[in-house]
Amino acid sequence: MEDITRSAAPEAADRNAASSPGGEPDAQAGARVTPVDHLSFLLVQLGLHGARRFGERLAPLGLEQRHAGMLIRLAANEGRSQQAIAEMIGVNATRMVFLVDELEKLGLVERRRNPADRRSHALYLTDQGRATVGQVRAVTSEHEAEFGAGLTEAQRTQLVSLLRLVAQQQGLHPRGMPGVPPDSARLPC
Repeated sequence: MEDITRSAAPEAADRNAASSPGGEPDAQAGARVTPVDHLSFLLVQLGLHGARRFGERLAPLGLEQRHAGMLIRLAANEGRSQQAIAEMIGVNATRMVFLVDELEKLGLVERRRNPADRRSHALYLTDQGRATVGQVRAVTSEHEAEFGAGLTEAQRTQLVSLLRLVAQQQGLHPRGMPGVPPDSARLPC
């Protein structure tokens, strides 16, 4: 099995070795690295493409990506306080209130007084919310299959492992919501 880190064309490896990370020409080789040779450029390009496609897949359900992410996380944490779930996913309190308000208006989530702390609310999926979670999971599976169709299972596993390492080194929360800064709990809305 070919390692994905060694599957790039030798020419690309030579270009990368001969150029500086900023795309400047290397004084010795005179080569220039284009943005497509940069990890960050490719991650942004793929991320934007993947997010757009996922959003298109969710649109028929009347959901946005943030709704889908919250529903999936709530399905695994029903009955926990709104504050605890916000902390778990790295969303500040104000954003969490707006997100739960939107999901309540869609009839997918309900707040109930938290029996352990009457000053807070526990979150629960409605029956419609549970059905929607099933639909979101189906859409997600379809999206994952299309997005990684060009990879073998071993390559996919290796890529996910490497990306998880990069995310960890960047301080991203493993269960955080995409696009939310790692310290968003301290940021205003």
